Amino acid sequence: MDTPTPALLPLSEPAARCVRQSFAQSRLWFLHQLEPERAQHNILIRMGLQGPHLQVARLKRALDALCLRHPVLRACYRTAETGPQQCLAAPPSIVLEYRDLSGLGASERRAMIERLLHDQQNIPFDLEAGPVMRACLFDLDAASQELIIVIHHIAFDGRSGEILLQDLAHYYDSQETGDPLPGRLQYADFAAWEPGYVTPQLIESEIAFWRDYLAGMPLQLAFDRRVRSEGPAQGGRHAFTIQAEQAERLKRVSRQLRLPLFVTLTGLFQIWLHYLSGQHRFLVGTDVHGRDLPALQDIFGFFVNQLTLKCELEDGLSLGELLARTRQAIRVAHAHRQLPFDLLVSHLAPQRKTDRSPLFQAKFNYQRDRFSIEGLGAARLVSTQVIQDLAGFDLVLDLMHRNESIEATLEYDRRLFSSDEIERFASLWQDLLSQVDDLIEQPLGDLRARLQQWDEAHLQRQQHAHHDQGRARLGNTRRRAISL
Repeated sequence: MDTPTPALLPLSEPAARCVRQSFAQSRLWFLHQLEPERAQHNILIRMGLQGPHLQVARLKRALDALCLRHPVLRACYRTAETGPQQCLAAPPSIVLEYRDLSGLGASERRAMIERLLHDQQNIPFDLEAGPVMRACLFDLDAASQELIIVIHHIAFDGRSGEILLQDLAHYYDSQETGDPLPGRLQYADFAAWEPGYVTPQLIESEIAFWRDYLAGMPLQLAFDRRVRSEGPAQGGRHAFTIQAEQAERLKRVSRQLRLPLFVTLTGLFQIWLHYLSGQHRFLVGTDVHGRDLPALQDIFGFFVNQLTLKCELEDGLSLGELLARTRQAIRVAHAHRQLPFDLLVSHLAPQRKTDRSPLFQAKFNYQRDRFSIEGLGAARLVSTQVIQDLAGFDLVLDLMHRNESIEATLEYDRRLFSSDEIERFASLWQDLLSQVDDLIEQPLGDLRARLQQWDEAHLQRQQHAHHDQGRARLGNTRRRAISL
């Protein structure tokens, strides 16, 4: 008979001061210990503000209140005899850097912002000392500011971003101190409760399932037999937008096939990877939120688990049939999503490398925009951008559904791909999306030929553009020589 799951209840204050790390946290803690000088799990939230400027002192108090309200932001991490632990430090003062860039010219200001963003993104956190959050405020002109918040992933996920913005706006307006609310669950409560939910029996049965389910699947995705240079991953980023009309077409096709939009997009991502790699069988990853219980919805912290999707494509299957197969693969994987990813890795791919993601090297994520509030104080929030390091993957496609359009970010390892190639690959993906309703009956072999035609056309356009740019540069050089 199954053992009932214990109730999730708040710990006493003394008990909450030092608890085990969650399974998700211990994975990041392990990677941090291997390379503490790297910042691959920093998440940067960039917010554009219009209107009256935020007051620096008031914003600083609001950030400190956030850290009090959500103790996981001031946790310190260590390894004890009983295993990885997180212990609460005294309430810290959150670092808020302020820069007035309003006196710079437009191009100089853009260059300065990019440099500051790079620095903020790549300064590692000291997880043993805490805290795991810092901020930076830029004045751009009399009515524009940018607020940058950087948080380590060990204390943060997508839902936490929604909570962060809502609470930051509240504490900026109210100037309350942010003490934890009595009786409200915190991340330490979840971490202490988790072993009663993810039991040894569940772990054993889930590992047996995954070992059998993934047996014989390649654990590497080879992109045209490319040779990876030595050293850490060098992340690049290419952003583009799936316009409202195109997004609506995708939703319409999904409704006709009785598929969730996520399934349709995942299936098209797999076909795109098949073309880029030449492989018919491979694994891809996707993030799942890990907040299966209603009681977990409003807790600030890191609940993300990584899920492995099995991709098996056959030339004789039509696009519609491949999408149906994708739906079944997603259903099977989601039915077994409780197993923490690191436990799966330790049994299936124990010889992991710090610069390579185990099991899968490509990842696809789709979510609706959660980073939205009307503003801070009297300033309107006009833009948000979430930036994260590649973290050992070759390709990661992140889609964020905002209003009617979908914002896409294609992250890539520059040791494998050039920016020109990624621009071409992104165009291929958009071609596939834009014509999906005409391709449903097409078999995979024909889809591959179509992708080849589009790819060659994009390559020709790139070559012509580079040729024209080269001629323009040569003309400028000649004119300068004549003038001398």
